[in-house]
Amino acid sequence: MRKIGIGVAFLCLAAVIVLIFTPRTQEASQPKELTVTDSMGREVTLPAHPKRVVILNASNLDLFVAAGGAEAVVGKPSSQALSPTVVEKTANAEEVGIIHQPNVEKILSLQPDLVIGTNVPFHIDLENTLSDAGVPIYIQALDDVPSLFSALSFYGKLTGDEERAEKEVQTIKDKLAEVEKRAAGSAPPKTLLVFGSPESFNMGTAKCFTGGLIELLGGGNIADRASGDGAYLPLSMEFVARENPSIILAIVHGPTETLEPKMRRDLQDNAAWADVDAVKNGRVYVLPYELFAINPGIRAADALDVLADIMYPKKK
Repeated sequence: MRKIGIGVAFLCLAAVIVLIFTPRTQEASQPKELTVTDSMGREVTLPAHPKRVVILNASNLDLFVAAGGAEAVVGKPSSQALSPTVVEKTANAEEVGIIHQPNVEKILSLQPDLVIGTNVPFHIDLENTLSDAGVPIYIQALDDVPSLFSALSFYGKLTGDEERAEKEVQTIKDKLAEVEKRAAGSAPPKTLLVFGSPESFNMGTAKCFTGGLIELLGGGNIADRASGDGAYLPLSMEFVARENPSIILAIVHGPTETLEPKMRRDLQDNAAWADVDAVKNGRVYVLPYELFAINPGIRAADALDVLADIMYPKKK
C-alpha cells in the first residue's frame, strides 16, 4: 500500500509540473519576429504579431482590418475612400496624413511597432527615418487581384487569425467568379481607361488594377495595343481616335467636384474627341472614387460589378 501511495503522489507531482511548465514552453517556442520579403524586394524583420500598427494607405488598411487587425491599428491615412466598416472599426486610430503626404512626426508619436505602406515614393522614402527610430516599414503593393489574396493571407498571419483571412480570400474569389460569368460568350467592347489628375491624363493598361479587372471581363482595353510598357501610358488623342473606343472609363485622382469638369473640358477641347464613338453615344463614365481611385480591397467584386454593368448592360 505504501509503494502504491508513493507512486500516486509522484504521478500527481508530475502532472502539476506539466501544467506549470508546458504553457511557458509553448509560448517560448513561438517566434517573436518574422523576416519577410516585401514588394520592393527588401528583407524586413517585423513583429510576428504587431500590437501597434500604422497603415499609410486605404487599401492595405481595408485588408488588414478584414484579416482581424482592427484593434492593433493606431494610425491610419486621411482618405475619402475608406469604407463605412473600416471607418467604424478604426474609429480610435489617429490620422497620419494623406497617402502622398504622410506625417512622420505623427507616425513616430504613435510609437508603432510596424508601419505598412504601399509602393509609392512617399512611403518608400520613409525607410531610413523609421529605421533610425527602430520601426520597421513593410511595403505591400496592390497592383492586381492576386496581390489582394497574398496580402490578406499575410495579414492573417500577423493578426493571428489566418482562418478568418482565408475565408475572406475565398469570399472575394467566389464573388469575382460570379461577376465574371456576365462576360461569358460576349465579345468585349473596345474600351479606353483614362486616369485624370491635375497634372496629366494617362491611359491604364492591363498592368494596373482596374485594367486587370477589365481583363477579367474579357479585355478589350485599347491601351493594351499602344506602344510602351507599364501600367500607365500617356494619353494620345491620335491613338484614341484611330482605335475609336465605344466606351470610355475615367478615374479622377483628386477633388472630383473640380477635376471631373476640368477633365471633360480639357478632353472636349481636342477636335478628335468629338468623333470618338464613346463620346458621340454618351458612353463616357466617371467611375466611383471609393472603388477605383485606389485598389478597392475586399470590395474588388463590387468594382468588377460596376464595370460589368457598363460593359455588358444587357446581361445583368
